[in-house]
Amino acid sequence: MTGFFDLTSPLLTSLDQALVPLLPAAGRLAVWGLVGASISMALYALLSPQERLRRVKASAQEAKVALDGHDGSLSEAMPLIGRMLRSSMAQLGLVLGPAVLASLPVLFMIVWLSGAYGYFLPQPVSEVPLRVEPSGLEARWLPEDRAAGTTVAEHPRIQVVDAAERVVDTLDIDAAVTSLHKRQWWNSLIANPLGYLPTDGTLERIEIALPRQEVLSLGPGWLRGWEVVFFCALIAASLAIKIVFRLV
Repeated sequence: MTGFFDLTSPLLTSLDQALVPLLPAAGRLAVWGLVGASISMALYALLSPQERLRRVKASAQEAKVALDGHDGSLSEAMPLIGRMLRSSMAQLGLVLGPAVLASLPVLFMIVWLSGAYGYFLPQPVSEVPLRVEPSGLEARWLPEDRAAGTTVAEHPRIQVVDAAERVVDTLDIDAAVTSLHKRQWWNSLIANPLGYLPTDGTLERIEIALPRQEVLSLGPGWLRGWEVVFFCALIAASLAIKIVFRLV
């Protein structure tokens, strides 16, 4: 079952594949940051009452200037403070809804990027550290499909056994996902590509320590993932659009 924020993933994957011959991974992520910023800022400009926001912002600025130049007592300054606070709260109320709605395209994009650029299945398929819950069970990485009579399977498997070496479950790993678990409420928003563990089974969770994709070759490990390139492009483009089009 597909989650709500996964609905656009097939389209985004197709568009990304079309860019592969033209740009490296970092370049594609920068493009996605620019696209996300453009769509979100356009939605914000369309949904937010810009003229009213400008009036409210001007009122708050006038109150601030008057308060900065006030030399009287605190009681005399209270009307100015109240006016500034009311203007600030009015501005927050006007932008909150449009800002939330305008962020939805970026949320769809982030969910897709975390799957497409987050981790990878090592090739050739090799041993991957696993952790299983509850602790009485053991998970084993099976890169070879001996039962099928082939040297290496199309994708690896995880076999879970109990203390008596009885097989509890065998799971195909055909997507770069770092955990398997029982279905939770939030999976209606973001689905697990590998599916879910049986709700009535003893197996609760499997953590899969897959290697992270690196789109940059320099800097510490945390700097080399998709997040830095995408969010830097997204923030820079959003600020540029805001300044150029004078959005409030």
